[in-house]
Amino acid sequence: MTFGTLTLHALPEGQFTVGLDKRFVPHAEGEALPAGTLFVSVCPHLVITPSETLLLDTGLGSWAEGRGTEVIGESLSRHGVTPEAITGVLFSHLHFDHAGGAITEVGGEWRPTFPNAEYVAQGDELSAAGYKGESARVRDLVAETLERAGQLRLLDGNGPVTDEIEAEITGGHTGAHQLFRIAADGHAGDLRAVYAGDVLAGPSQATRRFAAKYDVDGAASQNRRDQLLAEGAERGDLFLFYHSTSTPAAFVEPGPRGGWRVVPVEE
Repeated sequence: MTFGTLTLHALPEGQFTVGLDKRFVPHAEGEALPAGTLFVSVCPHLVITPSETLLLDTGLGSWAEGRGTEVIGESLSRHGVTPEAITGVLFSHLHFDHAGGAITEVGGEWRPTFPNAEYVAQGDELSAAGYKGESARVRDLVAETLERAGQLRLLDGNGPVTDEIEAEITGGHTGAHQLFRIAADGHAGDLRAVYAGDVLAGPSQATRRFAAKYDVDGAASQNRRDQLLAEGAERGDLFLFYHSTSTPAAFVEPGPRGGWRVVPVEE
């Protein structure tokens, strides 16, 4: 879709089942869900601004069962974009379902998937709460690979990333989880798209209130969602959802009985 000066493309990687082993196994439409698994959608976003070609998180990459970074490469290709054309990657956080696609194994060596991109993360996220097991290993692997290549930019708190983009730490999901506001009219603070990672990852998080067990502080995430939704409804912000392949972008408005109504966009 086009939104102001922005061109936006969802890059859906599909739907997955996730068991206690934390493996993301691709799930075909109509298949029965294995017992004891969660059902998860994964959808990075391609955002083209007047000066940047950006990715909002990078998908699973090699941490999807039987897949690799060819998936996001093929998605980009459908929109006429190569991995070399990506100028920036904005990480909400570094769990492997959001950061796995940032690096690719070539001949036994990990390399940045997007060789000309500046990868942007919060500095405090490298030691933040909310990581254990494979997610902790991947966080360190991604950071080490990008640092070695000279492509990792670590932010120190809230503030501008570029003239078009600002970052804000939300916490909640991980200790230094962040959101991004992207100006859509050339004037930061007016028309904008908002990407809030796993603090506001899909329509269901806009329409019901809950404290999630997968957050380090579920109450903090919900409080931040309340603020974002109220602000977004008043301003007309476009929300980009990472964990929805059916509704990757939407506006919100007050519901008829309180709360919020999600208004999906059309291309």
